[in-house]
Amino acid sequence: MGIGKSRITPSINVDDMLEQAEINHEIEAEKQDAEKRLAEVREANDALVKIHQDLQDAIKAERDAAMILKTAIDSSNNIINGICNAIVKAERDTQFKATIKSEHLAQLQQLLNQAAKAWKTVLENHHSEQMKMLTEHESNMRKLLRRNEGVWFSDFWMKVLVIFLLVYTVALGLVVYYAR
Repeated sequence: MGIGKSRITPSINVDDMLEQAEINHEIEAEKQDAEKRLAEVREANDALVKIHQDLQDAIKAERDAAMILKTAIDSSNNIINGICNAIVKAERDTQFKATIKSEHLAQLQQLLNQAAKAWKTVLENHHSEQMKMLTEHESNMRKLLRRNEGVWFSDFWMKVLVIFLLVYTVALGLVVYYAR
């Protein structure tokens, strides 16, 4: 559609103008949207740069702390080594002086003599008790042998008796078995 046809000026196409205005409007809207997004990207970039700087500061602080801790560990190791060396030196260089007086030796000798006497008495009592028990046992054995009480077998005769009783029992069992 065109407005006013004149011979000197060309005709104006309203539809093309409206389309052009719409396109310009869309371009302007997209341009504003792009500027808005660009501003957001710039803000995010600034935030990332600040975070990056903070991380670098934290890494530097961590390195400094690690160096301080390493220095403290080395210092504590030196202190421990110094203490250990001092203890070893004190043990090596310290000498104890002990004196024993003659009265103490005399007391010790008295105690040893008393202990020896006590042990001698205990051993003598034990020996006399054993001798008394042995004599009593011998006396009892003589009495048994005089009266011929009890049965005495040597190892050989005991074996003969056991074999005889075994053979006798087997033979008796066979006789009873076949007699039925």
